[in-house]
Amino acid sequence: MKSVLLTTLMLAASGSAMADGRIRTIDYTDGAVVRLDTCLGFQTMITFGDSEKIENVAIGDAAQWQATPNKRGNLIFIKPFTKSAYTNLSVVTDRRAYAFELSAKDTAACKRGEVLYDLRFRYPNDPVENPAPPPPEDTASTLPEKRNTAYTYAGEPALVPLRMFDDGQSTYLMWAEGVAFPAIYALADGKESLINFGYREGFIVIEQVGPAFILRRGDLKATVYNDAFVPPALDALSPQPRPAEEQPKPKKSGWFGRKEQ
Repeated sequence: MKSVLLTTLMLAASGSAMADGRIRTIDYTDGAVVRLDTCLGFQTMITFGDSEKIENVAIGDAAQWQATPNKRGNLIFIKPFTKSAYTNLSVVTDRRAYAFELSAKDTAACKRGEVLYDLRFRYPNDPVENPAPPPPEDTASTLPEKRNTAYTYAGEPALVPLRMFDDGQSTYLMWAEGVAFPAIYALADGKESLINFGYREGFIVIEQVGPAFILRRGDLKATVYNDAFVPPALDALSPQPRPAEEQPKPKKSGWFGRKEQ
């Protein structure tokens, strides 16, 4: 009798865990936008297919949201910085593209822990239900060997990456294991602009090289400078300047601000 009762309790507990509303599984539909309601103070994990690897992540408002892929590249962690934050998120893996609509709230339900912890995708239309074991992965690094590491920073040290370099075309940043990276902005001519990034071998990869980048998390800020940055120079194949006498001259203004004809 006791063994029957114990088995019943174990099955009930198992069923309760499987039915936990904080973990949700949905079917992947190509071209669909998935709405993701999050809570301030909580992070939500998105789980993609086991065989997928994240290649690019783009978020509309990186100042209000944090999107952190795991090292393996099949998970991403989403966390809002402010309540009522609203934006979109695009994730491209080596197999599929995903579109998300993100919203944040700070309600009584959130305070009770009624939060989406994990959103998992399943793929009913995938023709390979029982794939053969994949071949051994090539362990050779794809990171560039020629690197510029002449970077310095000013501002909050907690935001600064553990490793940072560029290869003349792309910039690579890595934070310590378990540390969420901040929002990253390119800095040029005194203006900040959001950047999109990829993910490779534990590095955030920005497909550009610049004189400086701004790192932000909440009220914290740091600036990382590329001390070896040299602006591209014009050469004989570049557009050439016009002779001074051929350049159009501005028309002079006459009386009452009217331009002379």
